[in-house]
Amino acid sequence: MTNPTAPLELSITEIGSRVRGLRVHDVTPTLGPDTAMFFLNTAPQVTPLSRHATEGAAANTWEIHEHSGAHVDAPFHFDPEGQTIDELPVDVLFFRPYKKYDLSEFDLAPGAPATLEQITHVGHRDHLTLDEGDIALVDFGYDKYLPGMPDERDPSWWGRNQPGLSEDACEYFAEAKVIAVGSDTSACDLALADGQMSAGTGHGQHFLPNGILIIEGLRGLNAAPATGLFAALPLKLAGGTGSPLRVVLLEP
Repeated sequence: MTNPTAPLELSITEIGSRVRGLRVHDVTPTLGPDTAMFFLNTAPQVTPLSRHATEGAAANTWEIHEHSGAHVDAPFHFDPEGQTIDELPVDVLFFRPYKKYDLSEFDLAPGAPATLEQITHVGHRDHLTLDEGDIALVDFGYDKYLPGMPDERDPSWWGRNQPGLSEDACEYFAEAKVIAVGSDTSACDLALADGQMSAGTGHGQHFLPNGILIIEGLRGLNAAPATGLFAALPLKLAGGTGSPLRVVLLEP
């Protein structure tokens, strides 16, 4: 007779089959010279190095900022004693539960930080409970301003304008001991209005100095469910302050 309390053992093939059965939401923008960026950072530059007609194979040289597209900030970005990107565990962002806070209904203006009341309202509405080690994702609805989207603006507008997170909202996520906080904006907790910065206590006080990573530049969060699995791997950049990511959200 089978012991009903015995742990279920799955083969590698069965695990792979179950993972492939999950629905995948790619929430990563394409990297290139037209990638929308935080206004102080330069977009990636791509230079052809060789081509089929001349060298028989194609290759490019890339010049890329660490904080390009969908990317993660390492603690060292703001904390001189914090870990660099290559010092983080390889699976720090791999197969982590995420909880998505959809704030798009509030239509927050550039420079306006989201309040704790708004965060907790959405949490109650969508039955979200943050556990230690989760990833908290904040969907401001600001990817709608990116090129090719319904309310697209001049490409530089997105990187100069965004809502942020109030200090008590940052404290709320930090006290939950999440492993990371992410958003569909260029600087997550930092509020921007035409390049004028305010709020932003997550970067310098509540997140990075406490080992809580910051994920920025996500796209298409609205299509993903409120809960699921987050999967991404940073590049192993020596001394890196951050790294581009390929981020997927998984649901059954």
